[in-house]
Amino acid sequence: MQPLTDLLRDQHVQMRRLLDEVRQLGIGSEAGRERLRQARALIVEHLRQEDAELYPSLHRTDATQALAQTYADEMRQLSGEILAFFDSWQHGGDDLAFARHYGRLMGLLNRRWTREEVRLYPAYERHCLRTDAA
Repeated sequence: MQPLTDLLRDQHVQMRRLLDEVRQLGIGSEAGRERLRQARALIVEHLRQEDAELYPSLHRTDATQALAQTYADEMRQLSGEILAFFDSWQHGGDDLAFARHYGRLMGLLNRRWTREEVRLYPAYERHCLRTDAA
């Protein structure tokens, strides 16, 4: 079985790929909107896994409780903005407006993904993997 943090990192790669395909195909095309739906579904699953598996493990460990709370609180705020992006473009729309909104979303996601991969996931691997495997 793949370790949780490896799975979450792989999902980041898949989300980037799908979102790049949306940008390349264009929001006006059915193929672009299909990739958008796929990216949304993957993000929702990713958030579910973090809520169900990652954060509870981090909360059970004294060394990572505060970090987990900070990241979970931040994600609760960001998730509405992220999902609103997908919902607002599900039927297509103006390419220029989409490009601006897409750029803001990717900036937000890339900052978050980097912070997770540099700080949150290593904390989980260092402090929680031994306990979760037991």
